[in-house]
Amino acid sequence: MANLEHAEDDQNHVKMPGELPAAGSPVKPGQESCAPGGTAGAIPSFAAASELLSAPYSCLVLNNHRRHIALPPVYLNKKRTGIKEELDAELLKFSHSLHGVPLAYDNIRIATQHGDIYDDSGYVHMDIEANFIVFQPKRGQKLLGKVNKLGVSHVGCLVHDCFNASIPKPSLVSVETWRDAGPRIGTELEFKVTTLDADAAGVLLIRGQLDRTSSEPRSMQHSSLQKHIYLW
Repeated sequence: MANLEHAEDDQNHVKMPGELPAAGSPVKPGQESCAPGGTAGAIPSFAAASELLSAPYSCLVLNNHRRHIALPPVYLNKKRTGIKEELDAELLKFSHSLHGVPLAYDNIRIATQHGDIYDDSGYVHMDIEANFIVFQPKRGQKLLGKVNKLGVSHVGCLVHDCFNASIPKPSLVSVETWRDAGPRIGTELEFKVTTLDADAAGVLLIRGQLDRTSSEPRSMQHSSLQKHIYLW
């Protein structure tokens, strides 16, 4: 996340450059903390998310994005806090403007010379730019997840330690084989995305299937299960 400096501004005319650099002048990043992994919803630092960009099947992209922000009056003299909280609240939630789910951001720039206050609302309106790392999986693409739930008919896994995915048991694999030689907690599972959806809160819902064209799934090493998989 960007580390922005506090500044006191005239409340009648909110001047952005006193707190943040104008458009084209990047904010120097501060120290970042990485949230604990292994739990859906854990938010990685920008540095940690950047390392995932080149990982196999990451479906992550780095985008420079411009957007409008309306800060509540309470942030009039602490706009740094307001901008950060506004962007933080949107992480790990589907964004139509970003065409995906923002995972982290950095390098915030003010895109307008001044903030505007309209009528008597008190909200400070401004445009900002930032670098966003966005999760943009598409149907048919492959993902890697770490198994965190086992069921009779499916497994649950975490993608990037942030996003829940559900993969059903292959129809030609028996329940016994699935139970005895199927995925295990903590193992990596390669799967193909079949369905993408988001709930009312913007939480991404992923459903996938084991790819019949791929080699044996990483977490399935039992020969009897391998024979079933090759029959799909």
